[in-house]
Amino acid sequence: METNEREYSKLQWLLFVVLIPTFFTLIVVFVLLSFAGFNPIGAMKEFAAKVPIISTYVNEKEAIKEPEEEKISISDLEAEIQVKENKITQLESELETKSREIQTLNSELENLSNELIKLQEERLADSKSLDELTKMYEMMSPKNAAKIIPKLNENEAREILTSIDTKKLAAIFEKMSPEDAAKFTQLITQ
Repeated sequence: METNEREYSKLQWLLFVVLIPTFFTLIVVFVLLSFAGFNPIGAMKEFAAKVPIISTYVNEKEAIKEPEEEKISISDLEAEIQVKENKITQLESELETKSREIQTLNSELENLSNELIKLQEERLADSKSLDELTKMYEMMSPKNAAKIIPKLNENEAREILTSIDTKKLAAIFEKMSPEDAAKFTQLITQ
C-alpha cells in the first residue's frame, strides 16, 4: 500500500503548526489590546527598559529620537508667555488710544458739520434778503436808487448792483453822478 499522503519535513511542520498560528495569534492580540485602549508597544518598551542588556539598546534609541534642541524648559515657555502678554497689553492700550482719537475726531466732525449747516442757513437767509433787496431796488425809480446806493457800504452796494437787471442798472447809473457811476462800475468788475 502506498500512502497518498506526503510526509512533511519537520521544518514545514514547525512552520505550519507552530510559527504561523503563533504569529497570527500575536497580531490578533495586539489589535484587540489596541482597541481596548491598551498600548502594547508602549508596554513592551517599558518592559524592555527594565531588562538589563536590552535596556541599553532601547535607551540609546530614545536618546537619538529626542535631540537636545527639542527640549524646552518651562521657564523659557513662561518667559515667552510673559512677553506675549506684555505685547497684548501694549496693543490693547494702543487700541484704547486709537478709539479715543476716533471718538474725538467724530465729535469734531459733528461740530464742523453743525457749523457748516448754520453757515449754509445764514447764506440762504442772506441770499433771500439780497434777492428781496434787489427786487426792491429794481422796483424803485432809477433816480431814487441812484441817490440811495452811494450811501451804502461798498460790499452791500456791489452785491445789490451785481444782482440788478442790466437795463435797470444802466438807468440807475444814468441818474448817478459820473464819479459815483465810475466808482460802482469799477466795484462791479472786481
